[in-house]
Amino acid sequence: MKVKEIGEYPLVARLCQQLERVFGIDKRVVVGLGDDASVLELKETKLVLTIDTQIEDVHFRRRWMPPFELGWKSVAISISDVVAMGGKPVAALLAIGLTGDETVSFVDKFYEGAIALCQSTKTLLLGGDTARSPNGLMVSSVVVGVLEGEPIKRSGVQVGDSIVVTGFVGEASAGFWLLEQGKGEIATSPPLHHCIERFRKPEPRVNAVQVFRSFQIHAAIDISDGLVIDAQRIAMASNVQILLDFTKLPLSQALLEAAKITGKDALSLALTGGEDYELLLSVPPSVVTEFCQAMETAGIPAHQIGKVIARHDEGQVLGRHSDGTISSLQGGFQHF
Repeated sequence: MKVKEIGEYPLVARLCQQLERVFGIDKRVVVGLGDDASVLELKETKLVLTIDTQIEDVHFRRRWMPPFELGWKSVAISISDVVAMGGKPVAALLAIGLTGDETVSFVDKFYEGAIALCQSTKTLLLGGDTARSPNGLMVSSVVVGVLEGEPIKRSGVQVGDSIVVTGFVGEASAGFWLLEQGKGEIATSPPLHHCIERFRKPEPRVNAVQVFRSFQIHAAIDISDGLVIDAQRIAMASNVQILLDFTKLPLSQALLEAAKITGKDALSLALTGGEDYELLLSVPPSVVTEFCQAMETAGIPAHQIGKVIARHDEGQVLGRHSDGTISSLQGGFQHF
């Protein structure tokens, strides 16, 4: 049965039942599904709020993005923003625009993916909205988090700080190119499949929040549009000059293999590819080794890849190449 055949209200009722079974019994929910809005009762705290949108043929293509993975990713990218501020995700809302030609099973699987991600991150999925979108799928997610202490902002970078990145940037972009070039079906080896999963199902670094509380992290940003452009954003916000050392940038074996198959340069994917949803952090040099060890203990790989070398009125990112030469860096995804 298609969405346009079942109708809006039966579809919404079906989705409400699906969410109520999983999240309706939580004691923090004062008003849940079925009203004009949801109400949560929280202890006195700071709230972290964010919203993200995924649009068909801008962020994904339906032919290679299954509904379960789309649901997962739609919430994951917003949770990543909350984590970058030092917040713990608490609740999410999810709105989806449908053409009407999707099957009800498609929508069911979409919400199954979103629910699975929310359960893995201890986030309540409390509802959202459905609407007709005749030109293609569109998904928007709102995530609310809570904050202990002060937020970690982009503007706190200090000269002398160490620049740290979590995980292995570039893998998600490599996965995108495998899918976009129609090589997803032949990408059966574990490294290539890993890259595709990194694009389709990013894992927000929720465990990092507990580590942040033990250290004075000066600044953070989640890497959505590419390492260079997101480094540029914290450099501009803090009026500093950041030097990235390419010899310290971790290029995984999965990235190297996928780059070879797609004809892409592995270093370029790592620097400008985007979609990683890893964290880029500015950490005091006196604690950076201990911080990276604590992140590893929390199950999060962390690598020192650069340093903050000077004040800069406009903000600048430089790169040191393997031959020792230094150049100004630009690049990454921008909508306009």
